[in-house]
Amino acid sequence: MLWLCITLPQLPLEALQCEQSERPTLVTVLAGSVRSVVCCNPAAERVGLKPEMNFTTALAILPEAIALERRLSAEQAALERLATWAYQFSGTVILGEIFNDLQRARSTALWLEIGASLRLFGGFRKLIEQLETELRKLSYSYQLGIAPTLEGSALLARTGVRVAITTVAALRARVETVSVNRLNLDPWIPQQLQTVGVQTVGMLVALPRDGVAKRFGPEVCNYLDRLVGAAPDPRPTYRLPPQYQARFEFEAEIHSTEALLFPLRRMLREFVGFLRARDTGVQTFTLRFIHRDTVATVLNIGLSMPDRNSDRFLALARERLEHAALPSASVALELSAEEFAMPTGLHIDMLSGATEQSEELGHTIDRLVARLGETQVHGVKAVAEHRPEDSWATADPQDTRQHLDFPDRPLWLLPEPKPIQLSGMPALTGAERIESGWWDGGDVRRDYFIARTQQGSTLWIYKDLSDGSWHLHGFWS
Repeated sequence: MLWLCITLPQLPLEALQCEQSERPTLVTVLAGSVRSVVCCNPAAERVGLKPEMNFTTALAILPEAIALERRLSAEQAALERLATWAYQFSGTVILGEIFNDLQRARSTALWLEIGASLRLFGGFRKLIEQLETELRKLSYSYQLGIAPTLEGSALLARTGVRVAITTVAALRARVETVSVNRLNLDPWIPQQLQTVGVQTVGMLVALPRDGVAKRFGPEVCNYLDRLVGAAPDPRPTYRLPPQYQARFEFEAEIHSTEALLFPLRRMLREFVGFLRARDTGVQTFTLRFIHRDTVATVLNIGLSMPDRNSDRFLALARERLEHAALPSASVALELSAEEFAMPTGLHIDMLSGATEQSEELGHTIDRLVARLGETQVHGVKAVAEHRPEDSWATADPQDTRQHLDFPDRPLWLLPEPKPIQLSGMPALTGAERIESGWWDGGDVRRDYFIARTQQGSTLWIYKDLSDGSWHLHGFWS
């Protein structure tokens, strides 16, 4: 097996913020009576702030720094959303633990077994390129490690080794010189090892196991065996849920619609990863904007055809959000979907491009519905009725039933036929007699003609056979 490990050094911060802030920002945690920095953004690092620093010292260096409280629940939710997204690259995904201690807070990891996926994605290089492209779109900071063991790939990721290690022998040779501080152990263990002169992983592995177990506990020996492939590493794999449920809690109340688009963009891209993993699409999904003191604002986003394109989802959600009246600031965002359908195939006719045009028309209709409202946009369907004014009815824009076969009629009909004088009218063509409606009290007896004026307009007129009067009923385009 070949494991790809994704470590997320900035997850405590990125679980609270989707977009990188230009202002120095810290995530802190209170341990006993001491508050310390867990992680900080690049703007804070540039002025000398760093993880594990005392918060009081950090404020002395930069009093205007923004301080956020670490939330383990937000990190766990972000890691689970990312695991769902990662299923598009591998059928075996393993979640790492969220550690509460300061020195291990940045070792959060996610593992993918990629050995079985290489042929599907066209080789190792293409798989990694595509995965990194999608990770950057999600705005996560990450490090990658590849090795035949779970702990080995995690160690390579933490040390920044960008070389794929494919054999256990190569892994053992690579990690020999790595500092024991990089090991995923309780923080006091590396400190004690360095105190007795054990500086590298190679030196630790060479020690008698009985002595290591007696002094540091059997879990250290077990970890070393799993690291170098001398012992199995059974862990539960993550399973895709049958329905999609995701939640993002904001670090502060969000009042503006534009600010809501930042977390929404990430959540929709994670959602599309889930759809790709299931090889399916969605025709409707629900957004819930959670408020502190009022009921949630619910937006049901519908599409004319199943899809899994995050940019199109975002465009529709943005249209709906701009016309929604949020009663108060939002404190969280939820996205859910319960029903799925295979996306429409993109088989384009090489001569006419009819399928592509139909798909673009569907997306245009979706945008109109999102902007104007579901009650303001309708389709048109034919009705089995010869009277022109009664031969059509409004329909759902998504209704794709076959229309009835009717003779050519102008698309532009007047709400009510308008009386006209026929004098000076040029020759008439296209005679059609319509006699209908006697059974419902709306009896009509008409002879319809096509007339062309000197100005070039084409009119649809008729002669009322009951009194001989002429009327204008529609225009031809």
